[in-house]
Amino acid sequence: MKILFLALVFLFFQGTAQAALEKPNVLFIAVDDLRTALGCYGDPVVKSPNIDHLAATARLFNRAYCQQAVCGPSRASILTGKLPDNTGVWHNRNLFRQSLPQLVTLPQLFKNNGYHAQGLGKVFSGNEKEEDPLSWSVPHVLRLEGWRNYALPENNQRNGKGVPFEKAEVPDDGYPDGQLANLAIQTLQALSRKPEPFFLAVGFFKPHLPFNAPRKYWDLYDPSEFVLQGKTTRTRGAPEVAYPDHLELGGYEGVPSDERVSVEQARELRHGYYACVSYTDAQVGKLLDALKKLGLEENTIVVLFGDHGYSLGEADHWCKDTNFELDTHVPLMIRVPGMPQPGASTDALTEYVDIYPTLAELAKLSPPADLDGRSLVSILENPTAPGHDLVLSQFSRPFKGGNPEIMGYSIRTADHRYTRWIDWNSRKVLSEELYDYTSSVSTARLSNLLIERENLANNPGFAVLQNAMSIAMDVQLRARTRPVTLNVPGKKPQSKP
Repeated sequence: MKILFLALVFLFFQGTAQAALEKPNVLFIAVDDLRTALGCYGDPVVKSPNIDHLAATARLFNRAYCQQAVCGPSRASILTGKLPDNTGVWHNRNLFRQSLPQLVTLPQLFKNNGYHAQGLGKVFSGNEKEEDPLSWSVPHVLRLEGWRNYALPENNQRNGKGVPFEKAEVPDDGYPDGQLANLAIQTLQALSRKPEPFFLAVGFFKPHLPFNAPRKYWDLYDPSEFVLQGKTTRTRGAPEVAYPDHLELGGYEGVPSDERVSVEQARELRHGYYACVSYTDAQVGKLLDALKKLGLEENTIVVLFGDHGYSLGEADHWCKDTNFELDTHVPLMIRVPGMPQPGASTDALTEYVDIYPTLAELAKLSPPADLDGRSLVSILENPTAPGHDLVLSQFSRPFKGGNPEIMGYSIRTADHRYTRWIDWNSRKVLSEELYDYTSSVSTARLSNLLIERENLANNPGFAVLQNAMSIAMDVQLRARTRPVTLNVPGKKPQSKP
């Protein structure tokens, strides 16, 4: 009888939890330019207690990858559930509604099903012209008047790029992320009084350049920790096209346009990046504390992700815009109330286009039939469940609006990466890359990071592997991509590849 009673109690609580999640809220947290520089991912230096605490109650995805390592295309893939080729968003200036005007975005799906959908901060883009009004129940707030990148007046008077970092003696709301956190908490308070469930997206601006954060977050670290270690030369045998054709860091005040920074500059920039991670971590903590204090935690799914990875001078590369591991590997965690084994991580290979169908399934919504990802709910239920056999990333050259001229496709398996650069119109193969992450010749491990050292493409000893990876890519591209062609004003439309 005792066993039967306990079983009935379990079923009762299970049924209550399921009923509570019939219309779960969603708190969708985006962090700009955040690589796996978090304690929960094994970074030995960073101070990220709040995000680490979230990870300890969520499912942490150790092998998540973005579709394109730059903010606009990456966010478009997450919020549309579609690959860049299938929306035409290969650049921040490209808009998915140019090619797919009837597309239903992730927040729009929730809005269409009785949710209050609201966006704050950098969600789709940091530019108001690239926002998507159809996605939201109320107008999106990118930033409010008075939210300035720099706290010091002399740094706000410059046009274009200013200094690459700032550490002013100001409180958290002296910079936009602190102001955004305050606004997000006020919004949560208002939403807690509404009868309908909500989808609230909050996009933090840091640690994107410039690396500006209150001085107290800089003071968390010993500057000597940021002297660049390991290989700082470019990957041997990697083609020139593998590297960015526009240099984001170059041109900031005091930074050479070719980004050939001094050892001291590199140390300061890396220090600034980590200060910004800790600053944004504190704002995430405030937001999560508010969620709990408002009694919303038990019925709210929390998703936190970095829109792409990031490089801090490793292998002679800064920022993003490549198909290398540092730029495509991303932090992702999802917390679902009542989920089994909270805090357990998974090594399943996952893609950012998987987020859309996952949230749709968790909320029991019917997503569009043509999404390019697949739900991760099985992995949320069991961290040992399998993911993809391989994941797909890409990057176009040159990095400008409109149609590409060259495209680099990259597939990542558990142990290898194969990248192919092609002429967009002719589909002719221009160059290839192959990396073995189990080989110290091909890659180096620096703390929790993998850095490509040598391109093994065309190495006779890896010919069989290269051929197998090439065939796997062919299968992927045929099955998953339907490349659109953008009509660029003033230019003759290209024929579809």
